[in-house]
Amino acid sequence: MDSSNISFTALYTGHVWYENGMSAKFFTSAKSNALFRVLQPLEYFADKVVGVNLRDLLLQRHVIMDHRIRHLIENEGVSQILEIASGLSPRGYLFSREYPELRYVEADLPGMASRKKELLRNEDALTPNHEVITCNFFESGAPSGLDYVLQEVLDTSKPTIIITEGLINYFDLGTISGVWRNMQSLATVFPKAWYITDLMPRLPHASSYKYVRVAKFFLSGVARADVNLHYGTNKEIFEGFQGCGFSETTVHQPEDYYGKLPIPECKSESVVRVVEAKV
Repeated sequence: MDSSNISFTALYTGHVWYENGMSAKFFTSAKSNALFRVLQPLEYFADKVVGVNLRDLLLQRHVIMDHRIRHLIENEGVSQILEIASGLSPRGYLFSREYPELRYVEADLPGMASRKKELLRNEDALTPNHEVITCNFFESGAPSGLDYVLQEVLDTSKPTIIITEGLINYFDLGTISGVWRNMQSLATVFPKAWYITDLMPRLPHASSYKYVRVAKFFLSGVARADVNLHYGTNKEIFEGFQGCGFSETTVHQPEDYYGKLPIPECKSESVVRVVEAKV
């Protein structure tokens, strides 16, 4: 895989998934492997001193999101998924095989979408129910606008899930709330639709919050973008999404799944939240 110009966070996240049996080797590279190895001492230190590390947080959110996606496919009749800013996510590759009747559409900015499509083609890994397209949720109209993708590219007769992972905290709350309101309004064309995402709230009472503040500073530097911590409580998250027009909002936190899902258990309160919002 050509990993040039792929962000530090995307490379590291993708390699964490692979090292934990949640992705395929062709989604990794020598660069991602080196990055993963270099950060292991820091991850070990954070775990011992603070009781939480970035690797475990990445695994917590991914496993919970996959769990809720499977629930909606198997219990709510979801037959179409759009994953926005999919990056090196293995979901399209894995879910399109696990559920042959499911249509899985991955979307990203043109550069990343092109690399992802080439990577999958080189491995003969694109199936008829798995597509990679371009999408920028700040645009409108063909070929990449969110309105065009949701209402023209997708099948509006199918129950649908829209996913973003590892994306929301790079935008301030006012900006991303505008995206959520637009998404909710556009997604009303589907018979049933859900939006599943993750975010990190402000939890100053949690001992892990010190680690998050350090990680926030670090990620802001390497990603060259601000990292924003939205909301302070689960109640605020609920009210925020309801205020964007969603009819139902459920906030999932890792502690609810300890002993139920194969996720790491933090020694202090996790700062991961998975939000499941019904249109």
